[in-house]
Amino acid sequence: MKNLGKSIIAILLIIAVILSVVFMVKLTFAEPLDTYHSEWVRIKDSAAEDGATFAASLALDANEGIFSSKPSGAYHIVSRGIADQPYTSSAGSKWMFAFYGTDAADETFSFTLVGWAKGNGMAQIICEGDGVLGTQDVHTEPNGDTITNGYWADTISLDETSKWPLDMGGDGANAQVYNSGDNEVCILVLDLAGLEWIDFVTYDVAGSAEASSIGIYGRLY
Repeated sequence: MKNLGKSIIAILLIIAVILSVVFMVKLTFAEPLDTYHSEWVRIKDSAAEDGATFAASLALDANEGIFSSKPSGAYHIVSRGIADQPYTSSAGSKWMFAFYGTDAADETFSFTLVGWAKGNGMAQIICEGDGVLGTQDVHTEPNGDTITNGYWADTISLDETSKWPLDMGGDGANAQVYNSGDNEVCILVLDLAGLEWIDFVTYDVAGSAEASSIGIYGRLY
C-alpha cells in the first residue's frame, strides 16, 4: 500500500509539472506579436484639395480646432485596434501610409496630418510635408476600386520641425519616410499612440504641375 501511495503521489506531481509547463506556454503565446499582418485600408478617398492652404481647410484659431468640430472625413483609427492594445506604445500604435493620386507622374501635392485624442481636446498637428507622384501605376486600389491615370507617390519631404513627442527612429524625428524618390511606393511611418482620430488635410492640389487629386491608404505596422 505504501508503494501504491508513493506511486500515486509521483504521478500527481508529474501531472502538476506538465500542467504548469502547458500553462506557461499558453501565457507566452498570449502576448501580442511585434508585427501585424494587416490589410491596407483607405484613410482618404482620392479627391481634390481640401483647401488652398492648411489654414484655409482647418482653422486652428477658430472652433474648427476643437474635438467637436472634427472634419466629417476624419478617420477613426480605434476601429483598427490601436486603442485596444494594453501597452502605452505597442506595435499596434504604429501605422504606415501610402499616398496616391492623378493624373501624371511628377505632379506634386502638400499635406498636414492632424490627430485628436479620445473624447475631447484639441486638434494636434502630427506632421506635414510635400509629395510627388511617381511612375508606379495604381490601376486598382487596394480596396478593389479602379482608378484612371492613378499613380503612387514616390517622394515625401517632411517638415523637420518636431511636432509629435514619440520618436521611433531615435534621431529626434517624429516620423519616418522610406523608399523616397525611387519611382515606386514611398511610405510614411508614424507612431500614433494616444490618438483616436486622424485626418490628412491636403492642399496645393489641382494647380499647375500639381496632382489633380490625392488619396491615402494606411495599415497597422
